[in-house]
Amino acid sequence: MTMPQSSFGRPRARLRLAALTLTGLMAATAAHADVRPDPGDYTGLPAGTNLLLAYAQFPRADKVYANGNKVVDNLDLSINAGILRYVHFMKLGDYIIDPQIILPFGSQKIGLSDSKSSGIGDLIFGGTLWTIADLARGEHLGWSVFFTAPTGGDKNQGFALSNNRWATDLQVGYIRKLSNNWTIDLIGETEFYQDQRDTKSQKDPLLQAHGHLRYHLSDATYLAATYRHAWGAKETLNGAEIAGAKNNGTAMLTWASFVDKQWQVQLQYVRDLKVEEGPKVSGLQARLLYVY
Repeated sequence: MTMPQSSFGRPRARLRLAALTLTGLMAATAAHADVRPDPGDYTGLPAGTNLLLAYAQFPRADKVYANGNKVVDNLDLSINAGILRYVHFMKLGDYIIDPQIILPFGSQKIGLSDSKSSGIGDLIFGGTLWTIADLARGEHLGWSVFFTAPTGGDKNQGFALSNNRWATDLQVGYIRKLSNNWTIDLIGETEFYQDQRDTKSQKDPLLQAHGHLRYHLSDATYLAATYRHAWGAKETLNGAEIAGAKNNGTAMLTWASFVDKQWQVQLQYVRDLKVEEGPKVSGLQARLLYVY
């Protein structure tokens, strides 16, 4: 740990470090619970289509930052996270919508504090409405809302599996086929938070921008490069800052392929490039999709 002993000894510094670790888990499992859109997620499929998805994610982190300064360099955080997701496409008047439900779960280990926990994360539900869903032209425009309910376990255990607060996530996503081989996905997102239910801490809205550039090797297989950036989400308790605002950038590489008409396999490598607040995370991810 690089924090000076005198600072670590102050109560406010201890409170801030605890908040950083809590914020860190939420960022690392975001996925998950953050409903971060993958390449192609804003494709509007025909009414009656159903998707079953299973995710596996393995983020790791050693360094933790606060206001751009490294405060921990031996966190030794390892998370083994999973997500189960069901999506149903249907008509609402002239529009396609996709009500869905998402359930994260996982286990985590922090070597620095020699602690472990596991369990079910916060339930997420919501969906997308498409004002453009043109499969022939490869153009899609969708508007999403997701709600996170504080249903998860280990709510007060530092790196918790639950945020222990309600959250509302608004997204807008646009997909455009640029040529036979290239497609671009652009997504804007903002998330609003209720006060934490036990501590009553307050959290500012989080803003995120996502960009995916896909290269189609064939009709079934593509490679994608992604950049995401997050701003905001400063957290305060009784007027005192316990977690600063994010200004974090993340890169991701994706390979995805339909191995037959119903099954798709997706593999990803994710790495934080810039972290102003929270842990600096990298790791592997996988997703299995079944369409019927």
